[in-house]
Parts: sequence; C-alpha cells; structure tokens
Amino acid sequence: MESIDRIKDAVVKILTGVATGSGTYCRDHKVVVTNFHVVKGERRVAVELSKGQKYTGTVLVANPQRDIAIISLPQPLDLPQVRFGTTKVVQQERVYALGYPYDLPFTITEGTVSSPEHIDRGNKYIQTDAAINPGNSGGPLVNEHGEIVGMNTQMYRDAQNIGFALPAEYVVEEMEMFSEDDVESGYNVRCPSCMVLLENKADYCENCGAKIAVDEFFEQRPLNDIEAFVEGQLQKHGHDPIMARRGSPLYWEFYKGSAQIRIFVYKNDFLFASSPLVKLPRKNLVELYQHMLTAPVLPYRFTLTNDIIYLSYRVHISDLFAQGQQERIGHELLGLSEKADELDNQLIEQFNCKWTSFSRPETETAEA
Repeated sequence: MESIDRIKDAVVKILTGVATGSGTYCRDHKVVVTNFHVVKGERRVAVELSKGQKYTGTVLVANPQRDIAIISLPQPLDLPQVRFGTTKVVQQERVYALGYPYDLPFTITEGTVSSPEHIDRGNKYIQTDAAINPGNSGGPLVNEHGEIVGMNTQMYRDAQNIGFALPAEYVVEEMEMFSEDDVESGYNVRCPSCMVLLENKADYCENCGAKIAVDEFFEQRPLNDIEAFVEGQLQKHGHDPIMARRGSPLYWEFYKGSAQIRIFVYKNDFLFASSPLVKLPRKNLVELYQHMLTAPVLPYRFTLTNDIIYLSYRVHISDLFAQGQQERIGHELLGLSEKADELDNQLIEQFNCKWTSFSRPETETAEA
C-alpha cells in the first residue's frame, strides 16, 4: 500500500452543478484527466484536492467515444507523479479503486480483476469487483505497484460489485494525442471516427466526414432560473459560482472568513441560506438562549440543531420572482455571509462557544 499512498494526493475531486466525480492529475501535462460523462455539459468545473484546496478547471478536451475528458488548471500543481501500467491486467489480479464516491472524503476500495477485457459499444473495459460508486467515475484503478491500470467508469446498479474501468492504454493514447495537438484553450471535441479535434460545432467532421452528434458532444448545460439568480448574486458579491458548486442540484457552499455558508433549495418551495456558527458551550446556556431570542439579527434568525447554533435565512421561491424583489432578496441572501462571519466570533468571545467542525478559524486569523 506504500506505493498507493505515494500517489493518492494526485487523485482529485471534480464538482459540477449536478454531479461529482474523480480525476487524476497528470503532472507531465499539468492537466486533470477524468471521464467525459463527469463533465458533460460543463465548460468550467471545480477541482478539489485531498487537503481541501480548490481550483477552477476548464474542460479543454472531450472524447465522448472513449468517455475521457481533459481539464486544464490555472497553474501547475505540486502533486505526486503518477505512472500508467504498460502491461495488461490479468484475471484475479488485485486492484484498488481510488476516488471520492458520493462526495465523501478520499476512499480506497480493494478488489480483483474479474475480466481483463470486457467489450461494450466498441470500447474495452476492465471488469472488477472493487466497489465503484457514483463519484468514483474518472478516478484511477491502481495495481499493487501503484501503477494506474485503468480509469473507473461505471457500475451495474442492480448487481453487486460489478464495476468497469477503461484500460490505461486509452488514457495514455489520449494524453499522447493531447501533446501532439498542443491544445491550450477552448472547448475541443475529438471526432469519434478519426480522433481529430473539432473546435467548432459541425454536423460532420471536417477531416473524415463522420457524422457528429452535435447536441450530445457540444451541449452546454443551461442554468434554470434559480441557478441563474443565485450564481449571479454570488458573482456580484465577489464569489466564483463555479467554486461554490458542490455537485448537487441547487446547492452551493463557500466560506466567508471563518464561517461556512450554504445556499440551497428546500422541498422546491424555499431558498435557504444557512451557516453553522458555533457549538454550544457547557455552561451559561440560559444567558446564551436569551441572547439568541432577543438579538437584532433580522432578516436572519438563530436556529439550533443538536449542539450547533446556525444563522439562517429563507425566502419562498414565489417571492424570488415577484416584481421588484430580486435586488432585496439577493442583498439579504448574500448578506448572511457577512453577518455569520461577525457572529461566530462574537458568540465565542461573549459566551465561550466553540468552533464547529465546519468552521475555519485559521482563515479568520490569516485574513486579520
């Protein structure tokens, strides 16, 4: 496992507005490689490292035929070098699936190769019984020597431990073509027939004449009205909406100083903003509760869940689209972040509350 420990920091989490996935940072090329279906419909995505640092990534190359995509980053990263296996896997070989299933922290699942060459729709796959779940897609399948032998891609939902990974040879081939193409910008789709890169939408490949599924290959996911409003307000208040996405529809998360801020839609009826401020202290609770009931924090309110005090704000979706209301609601919605960053410190100093596991007090210190 030592060899796997050396490369696990090169495995990243990918977050879009509707899903999460995994990827591998290729140090030689300074890019992340993942599955096309993880980033389908997106042009920019959030890339999160194992220690929590986040970057905005740009989808540079899409190869729908192979289900591979390449994401560029704004700067080179000091992450471990990965090695791709040069020999084919064999049946019963031990392998490990690395990634971030269900937006969980980094995980490793162990299994064996059930079939080294499963053919489906013209592509070869490695079949494995290592657990592969939603969120694992795009992450590496690794052998005992720490070599990447495949890219985790899919599983059978109605079966137990039947997962599939693209063989490493496909990824190596894609990276070789990427180097030859010398792509630096734009969104480029690889022709499923001749593998030339197409920069612009076209019904037919300009090189080989093959029919191109334009709607599938070049589609860009449109934002609904609520997404457009929230992300517009995030941008207006200085937050990158791409970086705030968490891979779930209608959910955003970011930090203002030490306070974590969450914005989400509840039961399709309410737009919420909420921040877990502090944990309850062991003493002087009556005084604290009186403060929570009387402190002037409108239009926000204190709420208590278990031992955590939250600052919350909600508005009915119908109000969001009432005439002349969006400016006020946007100001109040994002204003919660400023108030939360102020109140968490106040509650700690005045009532001896404690930081929550979601807080980032070191950020507050660094910004001060």
